[in-house]
Amino acid sequence: MILNNMRPSVMRMEEGGTGLHGQIRLILFDLDDTLLHFDDYWEASSKEAFRHHPLTCEEDPDQLFACFRQKSEVYERQYYHQQISIQQFREKRFIETLAEFGKQADELSAKAFEKIYQQQSKAFMKADERLIELLSTLQARYLLGIVTNGTASWQQDKLQALGVNRFFPAESVFISEQVGCEKPSPEIYYRPLRHFRVEPNEALFVGDSWKNDVEGPMRIGMKSIWFNKKGRTQPASPVPVGTIKQISELKAFV
Repeated sequence: MILNNMRPSVMRMEEGGTGLHGQIRLILFDLDDTLLHFDDYWEASSKEAFRHHPLTCEEDPDQLFACFRQKSEVYERQYYHQQISIQQFREKRFIETLAEFGKQADELSAKAFEKIYQQQSKAFMKADERLIELLSTLQARYLLGIVTNGTASWQQDKLQALGVNRFFPAESVFISEQVGCEKPSPEIYYRPLRHFRVEPNEALFVGDSWKNDVEGPMRIGMKSIWFNKKGRTQPASPVPVGTIKQISELKAFV
């Protein structure tokens, strides 16, 4: 139920909207920067990977990461607009970073770096106890699933490292590599609806990406809550059920 004393940050309801209890059967979550926050592990893990990769182990990891961050921002925009694949994003930022240091890298060395990075990252991924408590509460009342862009093995590794895979068995996790399309393609949202046998208006999507987690789900008739941790300006439309800054604020809506 929706509490009467909700803070203003979670009061942005649809016009004429009411609480979601009784309307929603399925809650779908994004993974990256929703359940697991990239900034919590990316920098430390990347620097460790630079220390272990044969092409970068003798360079200053702080200087490498500063350049790596800049390259990531450039190619992240291209990936967001679906101009390049996730694999191309990873390869280009590594190859061009090393070029700035006078070193020649190729796709194989970029893939080796990504493998080292993923191995190192697991040590820095930790679940917030508030998240575990929230998922435990929700699991007793709703069907739960995840819809995420990325490679299957890496996304599953994240769930295991985060300690939340017990809430999301493999059949309830829909990863773009396995589905065959990425958010915001309609098919990646329809897939869990068919699996759980629910109608679009019985599903709520929670995530940080306006394009992938608000516009995409709402386009097919799902409800959405925007996880706006970074305080971005909210577009005028579409209008989600609500906007939250902390994942624990989801309790106010469900």
